[in-house]
Amino acid sequence: MTIYLGENIKRLRQQNELTQETLAEFLGVTFQSVSNWERGESYPDITMLPAIAQFFKVTVDELLGVNKAENEEEIVRELEKYDNLTDKDLKWKIICHLKNKFPNDFRILLRYMTCLVHYKENKPDNVAKIVSIYKNIQHNCNNDKIRISAKRHMAELYRDLSEKEGSGITFEDCEKIIKEMPRMRDGQEMFCYYYPKGYPNRNEIAMNTLEEQFFLLNTVFSHYFYYNGFFYDSNFSDEWILSAYKAELDFLNFIYDDGHYGKMWRTVIYNYGHLGIRYFKLGDTEKALESFRKMCDLAIRFDNMDRITVMHSVMFEGKEFDKHTLGTTYISKMQVKELLTEKYPLSEEFKSSVEFKDMLKILE
Repeated sequence: MTIYLGENIKRLRQQNELTQETLAEFLGVTFQSVSNWERGESYPDITMLPAIAQFFKVTVDELLGVNKAENEEEIVRELEKYDNLTDKDLKWKIICHLKNKFPNDFRILLRYMTCLVHYKENKPDNVAKIVSIYKNIQHNCNNDKIRISAKRHMAELYRDLSEKEGSGITFEDCEKIIKEMPRMRDGQEMFCYYYPKGYPNRNEIAMNTLEEQFFLLNTVFSHYFYYNGFFYDSNFSDEWILSAYKAELDFLNFIYDDGHYGKMWRTVIYNYGHLGIRYFKLGDTEKALESFRKMCDLAIRFDNMDRITVMHSVMFEGKEFDKHTLGTTYISKMQVKELLTEKYPLSEEFKSSVEFKDMLKILE
């Protein structure tokens, strides 16, 4: 049986906000002994186990970690629930509960760090928590996937802080972390062709790789072409960007020739919105409305789909798609309506037109 005594003592001590000295004084040992227990370098005498368990108000079995398998089942179940949510408040509630219960699990710490970076303000106390978790993961976690994901979130935090006056963080701090991360060619998706012919799920692995590459390409594409020109200076004319978006949508419609966009549903819907914005900016309101209507039609189709569907395009024949991949609470019509009415830089005259108002009605 694997012994989890040391990490359980540390977890229980931290949950009760006790120092090693306080626990050592109660048990009549040195704080170095407690430190050695928590690092797994030694164990307390067996006769002390009832006293330690009583002190923390747990059973000896719980202290030893006999219920480790049950804990793992709970962690996996709750993390799956967390990963399938888009509602920020629900995600925060789940991850805080898990962190309090399992404070040393790196899978949980990574997601807690994610919430702090993406959902909370960059206040000094939150930044301190993020940095502490990041250092813990980098120094103590042996899972490369978790360590690299933590770097990604840390780079994002430093990027934001570098733009905040008085933060003490420069973009060079962000760039340092970026350069420590592997290039895309070193990611697991790039080695799908290593799987031998006839290997179980070989085709599914290849399909997932293709979708991931399409998704990553669009992410860079959108930030380079869409956000440039609206939020930053652009090196490209509106006419060229319009052509670029049309070309990308033509490509995606060629790849997903059955009209089922799988993991790219949200991407395609939003790209029609980007296309509409460019037409509007260039003064072609008719084409803008046409693109926005396409966006709305696809949003309605997505929301009306069953949770589990099968794709039938040439490239993805037989691949199952779970809508919850995009978040269990993701409602496309609601998101599209918010974009059209609140987020997109459209004039009040355009939004007051009969055609625009009629289009919004179908999203209700």
